Amino acid sequence: MALLSKLSGCQNRHEDDEINSIVANINHVLSTTRGYGFFLHDFGVSDYRYLGTRDDIAEAVSAEITENIAHFEPRVILKTIETADETKLARLSFLIECEVRSTGQRLKLYLEPVSKRYQISHD
Repeated sequence: MALLSKLSGCQNRHEDDEINSIVANINHVLSTTRGYGFFLHDFGVSDYRYLGTRDDIAEAVSAEITENIAHFEPRVILKTIETADETKLARLSFLIECEVRSTGQRLKLYLEPVSKRYQISHD
């Protein structure tokens, strides 16, 4: 079937389907609270609001995001994860950059774990 897709010019559609599938999976993984909503104990991101300092929370959430992408979305390679500069102290957000293994296409994710806001874009 892959040969027919290439001959008919449907390659872009296959790539778009893969990107949409990756985005949906990452969204599902990162929007799940660890320990709730899934049978695997290490699936999702924990609620770290009890840690106190912004830096401690950022470090813990970054480690879990890295772990989740490595374990539950093998179709991408995590390139960078950093905290986003936010003017509101109560909002901790992350900028995540990944690369699709099969195509080399870049994905950029914006994540606010506390408010459950996500934005994902691709080149």
